[in-house]
Amino acid sequence: MSSSGGTEWRFVIIEDDETIARQLSEACPTFVQAPDTATSEVYKDFKSAKEGLDSLRYDFAIVDLKDDKSSILGTEELPGLEIYEHIKKQRFAAVVFYTALPKRVLPEETAFVHVVEKTDGISAVGEKIKNIFETGLPSIIRIIDEAQREYMWDFVHKNWASFKSAHEQSDLAYLLARRLAMTLEGKARKLVHPIAGKGIPVADPHKAHPMELYIFPPLAENHSAGEIVTEKVGGDGVFWVVLTPSCDFEQKDRIERVLLGRCHHLTDQPEYQKWATDEKAGEELASLKALIADGRLDVQSERFKYLPGTFFMPDLIVDFQMLKAVTKEELSALVVVAHLDSPYAEALLSRFSRYFGRLGTTDLDKTVVIDRLKAGLPRNSSDPGSSTPSENVR
Repeated sequence: MSSSGGTEWRFVIIEDDETIARQLSEACPTFVQAPDTATSEVYKDFKSAKEGLDSLRYDFAIVDLKDDKSSILGTEELPGLEIYEHIKKQRFAAVVFYTALPKRVLPEETAFVHVVEKTDGISAVGEKIKNIFETGLPSIIRIIDEAQREYMWDFVHKNWASFKSAHEQSDLAYLLARRLAMTLEGKARKLVHPIAGKGIPVADPHKAHPMELYIFPPLAENHSAGEIVTEKVGGDGVFWVVLTPSCDFEQKDRIERVLLGRCHHLTDQPEYQKWATDEKAGEELASLKALIADGRLDVQSERFKYLPGTFFMPDLIVDFQMLKAVTKEELSALVVVAHLDSPYAEALLSRFSRYFGRLGTTDLDKTVVIDRLKAGLPRNSSDPGSSTPSENVR
C-alpha cells in the first residue's frame, strides 16, 4: 500500500540507453491510475539486472532485448530473452519488451507479455501496461502476496509458541495452503467485475460460479473420482467422468477396472434444442433450467448430472445409465481435461450411488386410499344418503 491509500506498483527497467531509461522511469507514475502510485528501479546492463532481480520485489518488468555489445545477427541468445527466462523462474511479473527487434519476441506475446517497438514511443508502453492492468492479473498476485503476509504475521508469528513439537510446526504448511485457498476463493469474487468488464454477467455471490467446480489444469498425478476425460471418436470429443471412488486408486494392486459415466453435450439434448429455436418460450426455458438444475422433467430421479461448461470443456450431461468399465491402461490413454473439486466430486458419487442404490416397488393404488379417506370424512346433511342427527337418536 502507498501513503495515498492506493497500491504502490513496482517497475523494474532494464535499458542500457541512459536517455530512454530515464524517460521510462519518469513515465512510470503515469502508467497507473490514482490513488495508485509507482516506483521504478533501473538497470543499465543485463548482468547487474540479473543479480538485482534475485532480491527485488517488482510487479512489472520493462526489458530491452540487447545492448550495444550484443550481436543482432549472432546465434547466441539475446540477453533480454535470458532475463525473461530468469524472471519466469523467479516469480510472476508482467513483462513489456521495449525493443528495436520486436519480431524476435512476438511469439511470446500474451495478455501479460507485450511487445512494443521503440519507434512507437513510450506512450505505447503505457498503453500496454494499461492492458495488463485490465486483465486483473497484477491485482490477483498482490492478493496472494498479501494473504500470505497476513497469515504469517497475524497467525504464525503470534501463535508460534503454541506449536511446541516439530510435528505441530510442520502442520503450518498445510494450514497455510488451506488458508490461501479459502482467502483467494472469497476475494476472487471481488475481482470478477474489474476483470470481466461492463456488461458481463457474474454469478450470484451466494451461488457457485461454474469455474469453482473444477481444478484446471489437473494437479494430481493419480486418477481420482470426478476426473473428466475425453477420447477422440470420428473427430468429435467424447467425454467421460470417473465414477470409481478415489480411495480405490490408492490401492493400485487391487483395482482392475475403472468405472466411467458417459457425458453428453448439452447442445445435443432436446431441452436445449427446443429452447434454442424459441428462447422466449416459457415452457422450453423451464425445461432447460430443470435439466441444468439436475431435475430433468419426467425421468427417473437423479439419473442425470449437469456439468457446466468452461473455456476448456463444453456443457455436459452425465448419464448414469450409460457406463463402461476400462482397465487402468485404457484410462491412462485418455486425455484428462479437469478434476471436479471437493465437494463436487463427492456429490457426484453420492448422486450416482443413490441412483443405483434405489429400491423399486410396485406403485401404490392411490384410488383405494382416496376412497378409504372419503369414507372417513364427516357427512354433510345435504349430501345424498347422509343421515340427520335426529335419525340417529333413538
